[in-house]
Amino acid sequence: MNTNISIKEKRKRLFSWFLNHKTRILLLCFLYPNIVCFTPDSTGTSNTFVDLMLGLGKYANVTYNCEGQATSVTNYTYFDYGVGITHNIDVLNLGFRSGGLTINDAHTENTNYSYPYYQYDYAIPGYSTFYVNPFIGLNTKYFELNGGVVWFSNKPDYYSGGLDEYLINNNNNIQLSSDIRIGNKQAFHFTSQYLSSVPLLSGSMFDMGFGFGSKESRNLTWVGLSAGPFQNAGIALRQSIEITDQFDILLKGRIGQIESNLEGSISVGARYNF
Repeated sequence: MNTNISIKEKRKRLFSWFLNHKTRILLLCFLYPNIVCFTPDSTGTSNTFVDLMLGLGKYANVTYNCEGQATSVTNYTYFDYGVGITHNIDVLNLGFRSGGLTINDAHTENTNYSYPYYQYDYAIPGYSTFYVNPFIGLNTKYFELNGGVVWFSNKPDYYSGGLDEYLINNNNNIQLSSDIRIGNKQAFHFTSQYLSSVPLLSGSMFDMGFGFGSKESRNLTWVGLSAGPFQNAGIALRQSIEITDQFDILLKGRIGQIESNLEGSISVGARYNF
């Protein structure tokens, strides 16, 4: 009972914090490009883009015995959102990602009926957190590498829906993030990222795959594999669709399976190019 009250209180405080600061966050998203942008000279270029995304999904956490038999399964559902701001100055990337996620209450149940005395079904309290992720990197025509630090307001631990299993620095509020691109973004290229997606869960905590861009527009299709918080790797798809000179639609999807349990997500959003 005390744990449930504690989780509810954390959610309430997180939601209250977001409401109290939502005006500042939105103003930062839209004013930041005007603050940092400058008119490039003949030897340099500068541009900024802002991503806003909403997502939801479900995943499962399955445990196994020494013989490789599934002994229990926990199905989670979640909702997440995020904003990403990236400013390019020549070959330099400066950026900031932020967002939040809520993993709903779940139930763990026994799946190995060969051992009746192991049967159980118990509730797992939900988990919510807000995060920020400043980053810096190198961006050229055929190569891009970014690195940053992710800070979680609510430490991912054993009760965080299994997120701690996919973190390098377990049971800590501070984590490292990175993403890399090899190849021309306007043509065929390879990318991989860790804790750098927007939103964080719907975009997957880790993925790798190949993108197909266009020199005539900002349209881009990406296909790859993703994991975390999904226990098994699944097929992921991303699509950017140019609507106007400054406005793009962003779509992300993912589907997979573990022990007949669906693991999938979907997120939609928009990008504004300054």
